[in-house]
Amino acid sequence: MDKKSRFRIALVIVLIAILVGVVVLPYLFDWRATKAFARIKQGDMETTVILYLGYPDIKGACGTQLQWNEDSLGANDGRCVREVRYKGRHGTWVVGYTADAHVISKYFVPAGQSPAEIPPGK
Repeated sequence: MDKKSRFRIALVIVLIAILVGVVVLPYLFDWRATKAFARIKQGDMETTVILYLGYPDIKGACGTQLQWNEDSLGANDGRCVREVRYKGRHGTWVVGYTADAHVISKYFVPAGQSPAEIPPGK
């Protein structure tokens, strides 16, 4: 095998690795986040959520309605004071916290839907 053939084979391997990184890894990260998000229970501490999902992409105030997955929990009567969002390729995972940093709400917003914007927070 001459030098040109080895170079072509190496180039093909590098291109396949780049393609896998660009196409497959984002799906793998979303799959992992979906599994971690499913493990979150009402009352979990914020530190537990950070262990599952990492640090959030966006922090802000809670909306006027509380939600647990597809189920409505009614109006936010002050129970939820802070909401965080984790952005993914296929949507956004949202977790709401009480004043003492316990999970009170969580839901997923698929990409392409227009979720309520969170005002800039800390």
